[in-house]
Amino acid sequence: MQAAMTALSARVARTQLAATFAMAARARALKAGGHDVISLSLGEPDFPTPPHIIEAAFEAGRRGETKYPPLAGTEALKRAVQAKYAREQKLDVKLENILITNGGKQAIFNVVMSIINQGDEVIIPAPAWAGYEQTVQFAGGVPVFVPCLQSDNFVLQPETLEAAITPRSKLLLLNYPNNPTGAAASVADLTAIAKVLRRHPDIWVLSDDIYEHLLFDGFTYATLAAVAPDIADRIVTMTGVSKSYAMTGWRIGFCAGPAALIKACTVVQATATSGVSSSRDRLPQPERRVLCVPRHHWLLGQNHPGRYQAEQR
Repeated sequence: MQAAMTALSARVARTQLAATFAMAARARALKAGGHDVISLSLGEPDFPTPPHIIEAAFEAGRRGETKYPPLAGTEALKRAVQAKYAREQKLDVKLENILITNGGKQAIFNVVMSIINQGDEVIIPAPAWAGYEQTVQFAGGVPVFVPCLQSDNFVLQPETLEAAITPRSKLLLLNYPNNPTGAAASVADLTAIAKVLRRHPDIWVLSDDIYEHLLFDGFTYATLAAVAPDIADRIVTMTGVSKSYAMTGWRIGFCAGPAALIKACTVVQATATSGVSSSRDRLPQPERRVLCVPRHHWLLGQNHPGRYQAEQR
């Protein structure tokens, strides 16, 4: 007679794996079977990480940089991220307000777990990346999906946001440029959203800017904390190297926000994973500069086969 399995936690029971993982596994299996497959499951560039970055990580390992890394990231990498935020996000961020994470997804997890209590509502403009719902469910929160219509270019409208806010609202998840729609929010769009948020000072904002460089038609990227600096003390701006630099498997993300929340996120990270892998965190200075130059040009180089593809995204 088979013994009954000991019960698992409620947080695991209420959290479902995103369908994108099943799609990706199926695509890999088909490719392994010899099929020519175009997978639209996971968002990643279709060219590999540039060789000089791979060599830099290899050399870091050979130099013995394989010990436990600093929990929040090395000072050198945080300074590179600080310069990146100043140049590309137009944000003046102190080092203590920066956290290096194991991919952008952990930054999202850290923020949600630091803010959300059981029953708190998280506003998610939809269509949305499936991982947001999973993370909110895991934390015990309630995902509140707010429709963004094609007629509005899939951008969150201020009146729609206002209507979704309740006394239980705790966090707004913004993602522009957006996955999956490709929508991008202009300064005017973000200004209108900020006007609503000023009326609701208890709501945090997580701005997921991971697709910041994938722009078309001369569109100018902007981020909420720079557009509305008066509410920046409750905004976390997250991005990373996965999408822009073809480094999805390296798992390097980072976020910047108010010191107290970043400290809380560091506690969550310490409990879950600790710091980013040392050979990735301790790249020598030329490779850290990947965060300190515009777009893909320095990273890919003039003759890299992926350069044209990267710039067309």
